Amino acid sequence: MKVGIICEGRLGGEDAQVFEHFAKRIAPQDAVRAFPQGNKPELIANAGNVAANLFATGYDKVLIMWDIEPRWGRPDGEHQDTQDIHVSLTSAGMEAHPCLFLIGIHKELEAWLLADGSALSKLLSTTAHPVKIKDTKNADQVANPKKHLEKLFAKHNVPFGPQPMQGAYQPKLAAIRIAEQIPANFGQLGKLGSFKKFGQSLTRVC
Repeated sequence: MKVGIICEGRLGGEDAQVFEHFAKRIAPQDAVRAFPQGNKPELIANAGNVAANLFATGYDKVLIMWDIEPRWGRPDGEHQDTQDIHVSLTSAGMEAHPCLFLIGIHKELEAWLLADGSALSKLLSTTAHPVKIKDTKNADQVANPKKHLEKLFAKHNVPFGPQPMQGAYQPKLAAIRIAEQIPANFGQLGKLGSFKKFGQSLTRVC
C-alpha cells in the first residue's frame, strides 16, 4: 500500500522526517512518503488538491496532519481547523473519501517528542554525563512542548551528532534523533490520543 502524508513544514524538515519514521515502524509493509506544504494556512489551502492528486497518482491512503498550535490568528481549536480543511477537501471532491484521515496534534509535533523520557535520556546522555528524564504524561496538554524541549537541551548542554549543537534544540536535526530513540512499544508516546489516531489511520482497512 502507498501512503501519502500531507503535513506542515518543508522537504527534509522535522515533520516529514518524524511522520515517515513512525509510519514505517507502525506499517512497515507500506510505502510511505510525506508531502510538506509549508505553514498551516498553506496546508489548509492546499489539502484538497494535494489529496486528490495523490489518490489520482496511485496512493491508496492519505493522512492530513497538522499542529493545533500556533493558531496563526485563527479561532481556537481543532474543530475550526478541521472545518477549514473540509472546505478545501470539498472543493476538490475529496470530502467523503474513505481512505482519507485527518489528524490534529495537540499542541504541536514536539508533544510527541517530549512524551517519552527514556528516548530523551538516551539521546542526551553521555558516559561522562548520564541523564535521567522522566516521562511527560499528557504531553499533548503541555502549553508549549517546543519550549520545554529547548529548556531540556539548554539545561544539559550536551553536544551530539556530527556537528556539536551546543545544547540548542534544533528541530530539523534533533527531532528525528529523538524519534529514533522511542522504544519499540512507543512508551509514553503511545498513550497520546493523536498518536493513537495516527496508528489507527495507518492500519485501518478502507
